[in-house]
Amino acid sequence: MSDTSQAFGPHPGLVFDASGVPSDPVHGDVFRSRAGGWREAESVFVDGCRLRERWSRHERFCVLELGFGLGLNFLATLRAWRSDPARSRALHFVSVETHPLSQQDLRRALAGLVDIGPAVAAAGSNGASDSCATTRAAAALVEQWPLALSGLHRLSFDDGAVTLTLAFGEGQRIVPRLALAADAFFIDGIGLARDPATCPPGLVRALARHARPGALLATRSVAASLREALAGAGFDVMPVPGGDRGPPRTVAVWAPRWPRWPTPDEPPTLAAPRAIVIGAGLAGAAIAEGFARRGFAVDLLDANPRPGGQGSAQPLVAEHLHLSPDDNPLARLSRTALLLRAAREHGAAGLTSSATRGAGFADIRGRLAVDSSEAEGERQAAMLSRLAFPPAFVRRLARDEAADAAGIALPRGGLWLPLCAALAPVEAIREWLASAGEAIRFRGATSVARLEADPAGAGWIAFDASGHALAAAPVVILANAIDAAHLGAQASLSMRRVRGQTTWLRDPAVAPLRVVLGGDAYAAPSGAGDGRVLIGASFDDGDSLLPDPRDDLGNLRRLGRMLDRDPQTMRAGAASAAAGFRFALPDRLPAIGPLPDEAAAATAQAELRRNDRLPIPMAPGLYGAVGFGSRGLLWAALAAELLPAMVCGEPAPLERELIAAIAPARFLRRRLRAAPR
Repeated sequence: MSDTSQAFGPHPGLVFDASGVPSDPVHGDVFRSRAGGWREAESVFVDGCRLRERWSRHERFCVLELGFGLGLNFLATLRAWRSDPARSRALHFVSVETHPLSQQDLRRALAGLVDIGPAVAAAGSNGASDSCATTRAAAALVEQWPLALSGLHRLSFDDGAVTLTLAFGEGQRIVPRLALAADAFFIDGIGLARDPATCPPGLVRALARHARPGALLATRSVAASLREALAGAGFDVMPVPGGDRGPPRTVAVWAPRWPRWPTPDEPPTLAAPRAIVIGAGLAGAAIAEGFARRGFAVDLLDANPRPGGQGSAQPLVAEHLHLSPDDNPLARLSRTALLLRAAREHGAAGLTSSATRGAGFADIRGRLAVDSSEAEGERQAAMLSRLAFPPAFVRRLARDEAADAAGIALPRGGLWLPLCAALAPVEAIREWLASAGEAIRFRGATSVARLEADPAGAGWIAFDASGHALAAAPVVILANAIDAAHLGAQASLSMRRVRGQTTWLRDPAVAPLRVVLGGDAYAAPSGAGDGRVLIGASFDDGDSLLPDPRDDLGNLRRLGRMLDRDPQTMRAGAASAAAGFRFALPDRLPAIGPLPDEAAAATAQAELRRNDRLPIPMAPGLYGAVGFGSRGLLWAALAAELLPAMVCGEPAPLERELIAAIAPARFLRRRLRAAPR
């Protein structure tokens, strides 16, 4: 299926003959027979990397594959993992695919392959029960199949114990950007046997940089050039002759004779799976639930008596996806966050399903970014032509189409983003905490005055102002906005506080609105069917959280410009909704990740200034999730997956350069660079 030397793009489509057998017009190959496909996945990859023998030694086991194709290798690995009572607690399967199939082609091609009774019987498995389980797994794969967007996509199986990360992109570009440590490698791809150049030495070296000591690699290729590339990258190559279990193939073990590069980072060793999350707004609650899903006991502390105070007290918050012609880091980050949220909320229903949304989501589907002018509409059309995103992710609507989607009259067209949504923060937080049960212990009206390292070396202790110990854990996450800078001794985190006020509007012309409107203002229906629309939000440096009629008028003015209406005609139906503070960092990106040890960095500042490549010292077990600005919903979804992945040693849901773009230590690094030498 994959040709990793080509530029990324959706597969042009399989061709099915009269009997339903698919062929690939890109490479001119007919797909393997039902029994042959499963037998090869089992013998070449599952047995070739000795998965059953090896994952029993691991809490989490990770496979990195080149060439997802129809997913038979993943499904065979999942089947083997499920049937093994000595399996690892969690399984991660990361697969690179340059030309992902459409959901329709994947469904049709797998339909002829999931009835695997003969192959299962030959392998000595559990017969019909395994066949049914694999059929359900294949169905779940199809239903969760993502859109053909470059980047990382996470799919969940077995109540989250198994995670499939699909890395859509050209192999030589995306493999070096992955953040993971692999225990096994599968090199597949129909084009590989015919053209070994599809896996060149540079790509093999990029794979090797992700290898844990002793990692095994399997491929059905016997090309001399590939074997030479593997040996040159530090693998011991072991050719496997053909026989009853299939044709000749290659197995290799990562065993370099001298250090070539640092081994992948391993997760910290924790005394116990416990975490303290300080701040119970959208960010803190989402992060706490993310850790709870991974088996952590979480103390969630907040100065407010109930979760969801401060900026999370707005009636509704909307997802503000950023698009840019150059697909800059903000655009890629917000897109990844949106897809993570959508995949998590939709679960096995899949991104393209019309299933009901999950926790806290009102029945508000899609966002329409209304053009401010005809000229802007032309610029937006040119941007979409350049980006070539699938229409199911974003497309332009003419004025009449936009009005039909929105349910109200509009003066211009705009960009339609069907995956965006709006939610009621307090309701979402309540449901997240309830879903975790006793794994999350919320403690309201609890102010943390200081953090101290545990003298026993087990992590951190949180104290109140009277010196009373509130909680102790090896991991602490600061999700308490501007207070995080003081509590975590982060002088480099300089955040601006911005006041925002929203306005409820009752107006016959906008009451039928059924999507989120974006543009000069944003507008979202209440979701309660009461005809109210939330307008927002103001943007000023005020100190008071009391409603201000001037801000309501400002919100109406922005809505009026978007709809070509006189704001005075809407004043009678306007009423103040809520005011809160947002906190933004200078580069408008969030700070999510491990926090630097600024005291240690100050001691080593001369050396750090001389050598920009030296790592900044980090405070062990201390993490931050702050500076979310007006994208709190998106960044909360991102932090809820990224931070637990970092702590637990899972493959990251972001590429390396995006992780660096939001690293809290970036501001300290910039200070060091700017300081006189």
